[in-house]
Amino acid sequence: MGESKRKGPSQSRVNQTRSARSSSRSMAWAAIITGFIIVAVISALIMMNNKEGMEYPDLDQVQAGEVPEGFDVQNQPVLGDLNAPIQIVEFSDYKCPFCKEWTEEVFPKLKTEYIDTGKANFVYVDMAFLAPDSVLAALAGETLYQMNPEYFWKYHQLMTERQGDKHQEWATYSFITNLVKDEMPEVPLEQFKADLKSEKYIKHIKRDLDISDKQGVNGTPTVFVNGVKFEEPTFEDLKAFIEESAN
Repeated sequence: MGESKRKGPSQSRVNQTRSARSSSRSMAWAAIITGFIIVAVISALIMMNNKEGMEYPDLDQVQAGEVPEGFDVQNQPVLGDLNAPIQIVEFSDYKCPFCKEWTEEVFPKLKTEYIDTGKANFVYVDMAFLAPDSVLAALAGETLYQMNPEYFWKYHQLMTERQGDKHQEWATYSFITNLVKDEMPEVPLEQFKADLKSEKYIKHIKRDLDISDKQGVNGTPTVFVNGVKFEEPTFEDLKAFIEESAN
């Protein structure tokens, strides 16, 4: 009886093994190449998106000239009769959650009781200080105002309604232009986008910020009634002051 021995692989099995190893290497290289292609495509899309967007404006590089006295009302969005005896001025930032609260809860009462009745006018001043996208949001509003004041007030309402988290970058070029495109079809979109990208009215945003400094405004919302400053005022605060001033 002979010893039982472990037989070596046949030549066909060797060839099969080599073929399997070669196939595995090919699949691995294919996966690597596919991965590179995916990364390249994603990078290209990001670059295209950035090209379609814009950098946030840098107000530190903007010179707006001499700071005007008062609130520069003739160059600000205004609601109501300019000759009304009561002037209400709000300094606001589109990313400020307290501004949203004030605009949705206090302003409608002021509008109904004083602005719509001709007793007061309302002046809006940008104080874009919370974040870089605050500046872009303000610039978009200014751009629309210069095109048509009615565009501004609709934009102002929409931006208030759609306000995102203060700590997140949400007022981007894409967000704003899509908002205008989808919700404001009356706006000449290409003109708006071109003027926004060129920062055509950026000096107005810097000037408003300079005005806020000159007026001693330290936060938003800050409201002035006939030149008297109120920080985060309630409707009751303003109503009491207005009624007392009228007597």
